Amino acid sequence: MLRAAPGLVVIDEAYLPFAQDTWMPQLRSWPNLLVLRTLSKLGLAGIRLGYLAGDPEWIAEIEKLRPPYNVNVLTLAAADLMLEHLSTLESQAVMLRAERSRVAATLAAMRGVTVFPSAANFLLFRVSDPDRIFNALKERGILIKNVSKMHPLLAGCLRTTIGTTVENDALMQALRTIMEGIQ
Repeated sequence: MLRAAPGLVVIDEAYLPFAQDTWMPQLRSWPNLLVLRTLSKLGLAGIRLGYLAGDPEWIAEIEKLRPPYNVNVLTLAAADLMLEHLSTLESQAVMLRAERSRVAATLAAMRGVTVFPSAANFLLFRVSDPDRIFNALKERGILIKNVSKMHPLLAGCLRTTIGTTVENDALMQALRTIMEGIQ
């Protein structure tokens, strides 16, 4: 794609803490490549801070469009604090990756559930009656996302964000009970 593109190719690495695969080393080889990253998925979703990396000439052109003071002082302070505790956030990402694998394996073992591979902090899975399952989980105080009507390719799909071990166990136990009642 980089060879064929007549212009820029932008790769969004928002989920890098979970995917652990980066295009950054390729920047020198591809002057038409730009890589976007955010601190949101690293554990600072509320501050909305990210950055763009690429060929210095492209960055200089894009910089001309950036409004002055586009990052406020509180966001910068939060980012500074985060950098001082980066190892804590990286440990959290390690735990979430392990939980993602465990939850995916547990869901995949359930009859009537198809889990899709994920390199993010969430899992997409298909079930026969997404509305019923979504509502039954909601009644139990477990909130996930019903994406089954967002696009034809997502028909029957639900999406869950990976949480703590306790939260994930509660989801899997509730889902197991609901699925047994459906079948």
